[in-house]
Amino acid sequence: MSFSENLHYLRKRDKITQEELADRLGVTRQSVSKWETGEASPETEKLILICDLFGVSLDEIVRTDLTAGALREKPEEENAEECGREFIAKTNRFAAWVAFGVFFILLGVSVCLLLCGISEYLDGSSARLASVMSGVAVVLFVAVSVFLFIFSGMEYDRFRKEHPVMQKVYGDAERKAFAKKFATAMACLVSAILLDTVFLVVFSSLIDAEIIAVNNQDAAYCFVTAVFLCLLSFIVGGLVYFGILRTKYDISEYNRQNGKGDASDESGNKRKKWSDALCGSIMLVATGVFLLIGFVWHLWHPGWVVFPIGGILCAIVNTVLGTKD
Repeated sequence: MSFSENLHYLRKRDKITQEELADRLGVTRQSVSKWETGEASPETEKLILICDLFGVSLDEIVRTDLTAGALREKPEEENAEECGREFIAKTNRFAAWVAFGVFFILLGVSVCLLLCGISEYLDGSSARLASVMSGVAVVLFVAVSVFLFIFSGMEYDRFRKEHPVMQKVYGDAERKAFAKKFATAMACLVSAILLDTVFLVVFSSLIDAEIIAVNNQDAAYCFVTAVFLCLLSFIVGGLVYFGILRTKYDISEYNRQNGKGDASDESGNKRKKWSDALCGSIMLVATGVFLLIGFVWHLWHPGWVVFPIGGILCAIVNTVLGTKD
């Protein structure tokens, strides 16, 4: 039994494509193909990695006929259970990190507004320092968020490539229990967004009508909007967290996203990717516009309207791209 035949057998046994194996080994798909046809052999370093990947020894993969059952394989149920536990842990961690990333972005804008409001009561160099610190705060919070997004996204994406197909990890009773919990959480969080918006509108109107007496209206607008965004950061973070956790209970959607679902779902996956990309771009532009008109023209109070406009545009995008589903 040659190495090439053993490699082909192990790859098929673990349901790994040539491209996936090449990605894990850091080589091209053509290299893997040549190894399996016997046209070339991997370097010693790559050969050791292959042994570690498939759980075999160097002697076994080179000299043993693995297709004859000489190698003891892990029971399929044991592998599925272990993979399921890892999937749950990875998803929980990914949901938490992404939720914190969204939280920090909104919190950074809130801190920025708070410092801008404080600067309205200061003079000279102190006011300029507060204005500079407001910009620094946004950059720092966004930097933390970007780190969380990239790190967690790369780790989760690596897991998805290693496990493109997942078996169900929860029973019907557990899925029903989470569905009830999810519906309750969504209802509470969406209601909280409405209440938070009412808070912003009411207090802004009271300040406009001078029912609430303030020494500096611009500073008051900044403080009210800062509180609004601070509360919103917790709410949106919760929405993101529960939304990602839902993927643990919808394995068919997980498999479709990895391109392992039915062929009829491919067009839906493409539309979803376009929808996600457009919505992300819309909200990034909204954030940039808000910061621009705030720092350049000091219109923090009316500037916040770009966020609900961005949300409406995202809803339109999702509706249009989802009409064919």
